[in-house]
Amino acid sequence: MRAAAWTPERTLALSEKASPVLGAGQVLVRPAHVGICGSDLHFFRGEFPPRIGSVPGHEISAYVVEGEGFERGTPVAIDPALGCGTCASCRRGQVPTCDRLRLMGISAAGGMQELISAPAANVHRLPEGVSAELGSLAEPVAVCVRALNRAAAPLGSRVLVLGSGTIGLISVLLARDSAVELVVTARYPHQAELAHVFGASQVFAPGSQELLDWAAANPVDLVIETVGGSADTLSEAIHAVRGGGTVLPLGVFTQDVLVPARKLVNQEVRVIGSVVYGHKGGQSEFAAAVQLLPRHAEKLALLQSATYPLEEANAAFEHALDKSRQGIKVSVSLQD
Repeated sequence: MRAAAWTPERTLALSEKASPVLGAGQVLVRPAHVGICGSDLHFFRGEFPPRIGSVPGHEISAYVVEGEGFERGTPVAIDPALGCGTCASCRRGQVPTCDRLRLMGISAAGGMQELISAPAANVHRLPEGVSAELGSLAEPVAVCVRALNRAAAPLGSRVLVLGSGTIGLISVLLARDSAVELVVTARYPHQAELAHVFGASQVFAPGSQELLDWAAANPVDLVIETVGGSADTLSEAIHAVRGGGTVLPLGVFTQDVLVPARKLVNQEVRVIGSVVYGHKGGQSEFAAAVQLLPRHAEKLALLQSATYPLEEANAAFEHALDKSRQGIKVSVSLQD
């Protein structure tokens, strides 16, 4: 089968790989659409070293080829978090802290190949009418479901989202159900426009004095940081949140960053990390995200900027990196 795999030059090359062997409790699927995530771009830029020969892609929609309990051709979304299922973290539903956690597309084979196998529990049927392209957004939606569950912000909270990429915009979309006010930062005009469409009442420039002035006059209960990298956004979040408020970092940081420790301590600011997804109240957060897709389909479709075939995976990554092309979510398609 064909696969796009990492090379020593941090590019992707088409290669032939052996098809996966279907084990007990596994489902064999044919990937349809695979979204490019910001974490994927960190590998492409060389900020993290990719595993040479490994296959990226953890935002995966697919069609079932074979597997007990599924009809051939069933459209599905794949939960790429492969916990061991037996450790204390997994039993508590905290899959992200499993010591043996593997993530498809990073530490296990990802979706940019013609066939993959996954545990049946990680394979989720798409709701009626949800396209494969939209289904690939189940993964970033699940990231935001987990984040809001972790934050546990009460009804009527004022929420600030730092960053208007895919995760930032989906955070706005989901948080508007409970927030009394939603404010966002955006670096580019096309992001600011979508932030308003998704429910933000105001959009500020990142790191601006105007934002801090607004936060001083309008106490912020929850700040969701979605930028990461080497940005100063965690410090910005702590400065902006009210005393006793919550900061939730979601961005993937490529280095350690300084934070205003005196405010953190003296004003009892809570900082709660969140990454991927687990279970809440016995329910899979990924499954919950899949069920949200029909409700938010119209707006989520606005995130889809461009789609490239597998043989043009490098061009897809270059497009995703080039913010002048006004992309939000760039995907690789394996559909004929």
